[in-house]
Amino acid sequence: MKDSLAKRLKARSCEKMNVIKENKDMACFYTTKHSWRGKYKRVFSVGTHGITTYNPATLEVTNQWPYGDICGIGPVGKGQGTEFNLTFRKGSGKKSETLKFSTEHRTELLTEALRFRTEFSEGKITGRRYNCYKHHWSDTRKAVSLEVTPGGIDQIDPQTNRVLCSYDYRNVEGFVELSDYQGGFCILYGGFSRLHLFASEQRDDIIRCAIEHAGNFIGMTLRLRKEALTFEDFVTDRLGKYSSDESITSLAEFVVQKITPRHREPVKRILALTETCLVERDPASYNIVTIKPFGEVFALICDVDNPQVFTVEFIRGQIRKFSSTERDSLLASLLDGVRASGNRDVCVKMAPTQRGQRWGLLSMPVDEEVESLHLKFLAAPPNGIFADAVYRFNANISYSGVLHAVTQDGLFSENKEKLISNAILALLSQEMELPTVNAELESQFQAIRRLVASKAGFQAFTQLPKSGQGSGVTDATFREKLGVKTVKALKRNNNGVTHAAVDMLCALMCPMHDDYDLRQEQLNKASLLSSKKFLENLLESSSLMCETTEGQQFDMLLEMVASDGRTLFKLFQHPSMAIVKGAGLVMKAIIEEGDKEIASKMQDLALSEGALPRHLHNSLFTISADQRMLTNRQLSRHLVGLWTAENPVAMNLLKRILPTGLLAYLDSPDPVPEKDMDRMHIRDNLKIATDQLNRNKVPDWHG
Repeated sequence: MKDSLAKRLKARSCEKMNVIKENKDMACFYTTKHSWRGKYKRVFSVGTHGITTYNPATLEVTNQWPYGDICGIGPVGKGQGTEFNLTFRKGSGKKSETLKFSTEHRTELLTEALRFRTEFSEGKITGRRYNCYKHHWSDTRKAVSLEVTPGGIDQIDPQTNRVLCSYDYRNVEGFVELSDYQGGFCILYGGFSRLHLFASEQRDDIIRCAIEHAGNFIGMTLRLRKEALTFEDFVTDRLGKYSSDESITSLAEFVVQKITPRHREPVKRILALTETCLVERDPASYNIVTIKPFGEVFALICDVDNPQVFTVEFIRGQIRKFSSTERDSLLASLLDGVRASGNRDVCVKMAPTQRGQRWGLLSMPVDEEVESLHLKFLAAPPNGIFADAVYRFNANISYSGVLHAVTQDGLFSENKEKLISNAILALLSQEMELPTVNAELESQFQAIRRLVASKAGFQAFTQLPKSGQGSGVTDATFREKLGVKTVKALKRNNNGVTHAAVDMLCALMCPMHDDYDLRQEQLNKASLLSSKKFLENLLESSSLMCETTEGQQFDMLLEMVASDGRTLFKLFQHPSMAIVKGAGLVMKAIIEEGDKEIASKMQDLALSEGALPRHLHNSLFTISADQRMLTNRQLSRHLVGLWTAENPVAMNLLKRILPTGLLAYLDSPDPVPEKDMDRMHIRDNLKIATDQLNRNKVPDWHG
């Protein structure tokens, strides 16, 4: 699908000017071009066969240079800055021309461009190689070659001459020598001071050359630390700021096969999820192979052809591919951990991120102008292909929502709310003929999710029909059009599409933005949950309940969920803490809010499904600093109380688990600890409503 889309786009762009047909954008940056005519914006693309500049408003190619015509690219001036020069040959002669550009991401742009340095017409710097030893994660020394290049340090296998990995200068924090390790030095790398230890007789040359290259070619300053480390320091702090027990102690572990070009066959690994990191361990020795903080996860990709294969994309560009028989449980647990760490921008999808479609870094949001342009692209795709506009939008807009979603004060300020509304209407107008390719449909739901995560998009769910009248859009409301689209999508029985649709609906019911309106939240829920048939379709995929759901709808939901109680108990076995918590909260609501017959049924199922002993164990023995685990412990204690209340069978079980003699032994004169803080009810809706009422109250004026 992506290939056919790419071919259509190439055909259209090639009609407009003589461009390299095989070229594919690998990394794009939103830059300013400096010329004698003035300064204007350009999308600067580093491609597979050349460098291209695009008009950001139309995506038309304005210039393109094959790498064979490029003489060089480098920073302007010494030290940190934003400007860089691109020098290229003019025509077939020897004359050259230099263009100046500027961007906040100069180091990253130059790094990407210099990956193709060996294809430049001049200055084919191959770098100097040094024989070294690397201290491997297995605690052995391995012979490697290090090549200091203009963009970074390449680690090369001396046997095959293949680059095993690259330490880009942009991610190098500095160098440090080891005082008790002959020729030893560490590269501090990755943004969290991860230590990579090498040893070479030419240590000083390697460090000096790397520092010079980083300054001359990338325009950044690297330094050698004054104080040397000892080997013991290296062992202790090898994982940088994530060397502590909290960062490497597993909360969940999965056996996976790692698929990597380094090895001909997949390698068995243990993928461990800790409170803050994704840790890869060797199953034989349990040594840590790699560690990645959850904050650096960008996206999780499910392979559509193989139900066991998945890929983790990171914000610094790394991609790790694995296969697992427990793929879906692993991904649910990983998604839970990443979001719990504060990274709200991660999502699960079918298609890999096309790095060349994003106009900036994965590690930070794009410029406000870029956001606005991609909102406009949804309403009017510049190349006429809607699917491409959606993919581009998703590649550039954070999953947590449009960042610049409120119109700024000023005479010429852009109406952001209108841009968001128009983008939503464009996506909903596609519902009559859903795309045949599941990945395209998934991308549409994920685009809607990004839009409704903003305040304007959240309000549009009930307000848009008023503004949509007479705008060429059908008279169906946002709710109706979205409902039709969602039900049609759910009938495909595709996990990726279903997940994207349900995640989008969750964003419509539980606001993802700050300073939300409680009344708007209630309106959205009332609108979404008013159709019993729609709910039945949804409940095959998920449970959607919250404190602000209106009473009648809440009762209807409870009854429908309780009718399939056994499925709910299965979720208590899931490794994802978020899923366990969700199941527990639904169970709590069923027993507390439902009638006595339903509550008794749940109590019986708690015994027959073995849930009571499991939650009793969690209640008594969970010790952690992780708020998710403490919340689940509190929830387990509450559920044990609900399942045993007025239930003689459960009480008899507890007496057998905790015999009288044991209870007498455990009896203590110490005072009972004060009540634990409430971690389940973290939102006081009454207080929020009161605050909003007081804020909106019109003051009384005395005549």
